[in-house]
Amino acid sequence: MEWAHSPLIVPVAAFAMVLGIVIVSTISGYHTRRLQSEERLAAIAKGVPIPEPSPEPIPVYDQHRRARGIRTGGIVCVAVGVGLSLFGLALTWIVQEHDVLVVAATGLIPLAVGAGLLVDYAFQKRDLEQQQAR
Repeated sequence: MEWAHSPLIVPVAAFAMVLGIVIVSTISGYHTRRLQSEERLAAIAKGVPIPEPSPEPIPVYDQHRRARGIRTGGIVCVAVGVGLSLFGLALTWIVQEHDVLVVAATGLIPLAVGAGLLVDYAFQKRDLEQQQAR
């Protein structure tokens, strides 16, 4: 029962959960593709013509929606990073313990992710404008 009090139990459990989600997702995708394949083979056996899926470009409307989603995610991540860093700094000032600065440093992770998403949004916006100019 000593393992239940280990400080590593939470990270190990989180890793196991993520690994389980990935495994279940992979198995689900496999079963979905297998079912689609069986349906296509049954349709071919019955003589039903199967249209070939044509790779269609993503409509511009969906590209704008995707870009807005990326922009929103970037803004939220930057706000969470700034908020977490400010919270860590305020908590450090309140408790007068410098070890709490780890919380403020942790805020840099979502801040960097948000900045990356905003850069991606800027690139997508530029590409959409070039695409519409053609």
